[in-house]
Amino acid sequence: MAKLKIATFNIEWMISLFGAEWKDWSGQIPATFPGKRLGGIQLAKIEDVPALCRRIAGVIKAVDPRILGIQEGPPLKAQMELFVREYLDDKYIVHTSNSRTQTLHALVHKSIAARVSSFPHDGPETALLRAPIPFFPWGAIEPRQELKHAFDRRPLVLTFEPSPGKRLRIINVHAKSKFSKLKKPEQWYFADREAITDALLARQKLSAEILRLREYILKELRSAAASSDPCIVLGDFNDGPYRDVFEFKFLLHELLDKLVGSFLEPDSYFKHAMTPDALRHAATVSFPDPMQDGHTVEELIDHILVSPEIWLAKSPFRVKDGSCKVEMDAYQAFCAEGSDGPRGDRPSDHRPVSAVIQY
Repeated sequence: MAKLKIATFNIEWMISLFGAEWKDWSGQIPATFPGKRLGGIQLAKIEDVPALCRRIAGVIKAVDPRILGIQEGPPLKAQMELFVREYLDDKYIVHTSNSRTQTLHALVHKSIAARVSSFPHDGPETALLRAPIPFFPWGAIEPRQELKHAFDRRPLVLTFEPSPGKRLRIINVHAKSKFSKLKKPEQWYFADREAITDALLARQKLSAEILRLREYILKELRSAAASSDPCIVLGDFNDGPYRDVFEFKFLLHELLDKLVGSFLEPDSYFKHAMTPDALRHAATVSFPDPMQDGHTVEELIDHILVSPEIWLAKSPFRVKDGSCKVEMDAYQAFCAEGSDGPRGDRPSDHRPVSAVIQY
């Protein structure tokens, strides 16, 4: 039985590895990066950019995927290709979605590159993913108050076809962040209306993206013509298995649950590629949570989900039992001691997740 190892890896602000340049990029990876203000984000200083590149590449080589979905990649395909040439032994072909400061890429190992294609991010196959998503902000009901939101980072849709007619769809996703003006617990405790409303709006936009992604999967990829094609959705969903204040107080429930679907529709219900036991203990990020008095929390926000054709064994593709995991050992092997320090001491602020697909 053939095997295909897939993985997802959010590589923290890769644009920094290229001097945070885009339109005026020099074509090189600089020796150092002094840090830079980019929009509302302060990108951290990097003393030794090539050393950080080697850390990142070391993790990827240790995981050794045939297909790797990357989030927070550099804006340009040429930048990602340069990284592959210089640090990944030129072993991957790069597929890219729309160019942003954080861009979605997929690295496809050259051993299978001829069997993998991607939909253009601006082509007819992804029109629904580009379409604005209408919604009402919290408390609004009048037509003039309706807002529209669109994916900033359009999902990247791949097709793996190991033999004619045997297709596997793989969608790389980086959903909108919950980042908002709500940064401190006292803003919640003292009812800072502006901050709370902004946080609610961020959650609604994130929810809109997840619902549109599911709509795309059901209407486009699972149409009558392609209803038997199994589908994998992987990436950074920016929402984990733990409950926050908005779940309890505003009933804005798990975004991941909206994507996987309803048990009342078993033919379109996605499942997690991890076993239940692995899910109980898995985490891919650690951060101080302002809604928990700044205490560090561990969350699983990077996922690999599989369609019923895979978990119900209705297609040639299966998840190898117990293979889906957070690649913690590969990640930790390339962290400096006390890697809570400078940006250059750690490969990323996320750990990769992988799974083995048998077919």
